[in-house]
Parts: sequence; C-alpha cells; structure tokens
Amino acid sequence: MKKLLIVMDPEHKHQMALSRGIELARATGASLEVVAFAHEYLEAISDETETQEAARKAVTDQRQRWLEQVLALCACDDLEIESTTVWTKRIHEWLIRRCARAPVDAVIKTGNRSETFLYTPTDWHLIRECPAPVMLVAENKWNRARPILAAVDLGSDKPAKKALNHRIIAQARQLADALETDLQLVHALHTSVILADMDLVDTEARDRKRKAALKPQVEHLCHTWHLKPEHVHIVSGPAQKVIPSVANRIKADMVVIGTSGKTGLAAMVIGNTAEKVLTHLRTDLLAIKPSAD
Repeated sequence: MKKLLIVMDPEHKHQMALSRGIELARATGASLEVVAFAHEYLEAISDETETQEAARKAVTDQRQRWLEQVLALCACDDLEIESTTVWTKRIHEWLIRRCARAPVDAVIKTGNRSETFLYTPTDWHLIRECPAPVMLVAENKWNRARPILAAVDLGSDKPAKKALNHRIIAQARQLADALETDLQLVHALHTSVILADMDLVDTEARDRKRKAALKPQVEHLCHTWHLKPEHVHIVSGPAQKVIPSVANRIKADMVVIGTSGKTGLAAMVIGNTAEKVLTHLRTDLLAIKPSAD
C-alpha cells in the first residue's frame, strides 16, 4: 500500500478510521491523505454573497483546526500525512472524483450501516461507485491476533470472477502479512431455501458432492497462498449469512470481499453480496471492485 485516504467524522468521538489508517500506514509504509468535510446552509445566514463567503471560510477554518488538533493528539509525526478540509454536502461525490483523479489504495471511513429505499448513505454510494477499494471500519479495537478473512466465490468458472477472487486474496494476503496475522478464506455453498424446505433435494448429499468437487481448487489455493487447509472454510448457506457467521466464529478483524459495482435502481433493488454482508457484519470490511480492464 502506498496511499490511504482517510475520511474523518466529527460525529464519532473515537476516530476509528484514523486509528486504522495510522496502523496500516505504519505496517505498510503508506502515506496518508486525511480529509474532513464541512457544510452549512449559508442561505439561512444572509442573502449577501460576501457574508456567506466569510461564514463559509470561518466554518472551514474551524473544521481544519479541529482536524489538526486530532492529528496532533495521535502522535503520528513518523508518518507522511497530508490533511485538508473540503466544503461539500455530497461527500461521496467528492471522494469518487478524488479517487478517479489520482489512485489510492483504499478509502477508509467509519461504517454507517443503515439504508432505506429513499435514503442511501455515503457508505453504500462508495461501495457501489468508488473506483478505489473501500474500507468501512467497525467500532472495535484493532487486534493483530485476529485473522484477515477473504470471501471468495469458488463456484464460478467465469474469468471475471476468477480474476476478482485473485484480487481479493492478494489484497487480503498483503494485509495479513503486513499486520503479522493469519489469512483465511470463506466460500458459501448457496442452496435454495425453497427447494430444501420442500425436500426436493438432499442438501447434505449435494453439499458433500460440491465440497468434493472443490477439493482440487482448495488444494491449489492452499499451495499458492500458503494456507492451512483448516483455514479454508466451505460452508453451506447464503453468502450474506455464511460470511458474517464465519467471521464471528474465527473472530476475524477484517473481511475482504468483492463487490459487483451495481449502481442506480439496480443496486437499490437487487443489491450485492458485499452490501448484504455489511448489514450483518460486526467487524471491518474491505470492498474491492472487479478490475476495470
């Protein structure tokens, strides 16, 4: 990792995204770009442009002073840090433009996991639209003893899926090595709940057959990525339940997962696995999009 973009959130007492970013920067040698945002409805103050501009400058300067005070308290003089305050209400749009302009290895922010049909928070927009990997940090302390869990789809022969699996595992391996912890994998064997409930299929026999079919692939992954066989979890059930369940069982400190990159109405109605997992997950999540190549 060379560059991490950290999103500050004045609403959170503990700046967990900043703590995560500093930890990763020290482990990987990455530089940090730390961004705070400010916005107020200036029309309520005055109709005069000059007065509005003065108010805007005052609010922005105040937020920048707060940002500099927080960074000073972190005692991170050993790191290369650039800090700035941006005036905007549409945080995700600024972040997406920023990442499109110059690459970063990850956007790191504290997670906000609620969504309604009429309201899509910044997190969902970033997962769907940001060209850089997005790390959503949970409200828990970093612990190097806990593994990094890579969620992969081993059931597809599509080149795009295989390429995304490789990107997910490579990123997870890099994090695990930098943080001196284990890498583990999880794959969900999806089974139709309706067919299972109607006893139309012998799900246990079918799952045994599917696991046996995946054995050569699992062995190849273990050899390629230096994994222990017991660190590859093949579990029956929908991915949005299997992945959080395994993460909880092994006490994973981070889940690395691919995202489809759906946008607009399709994303809201259909969603994707990364978003569904995030709803149930109680640890950090790093969402990675397929390569644009």
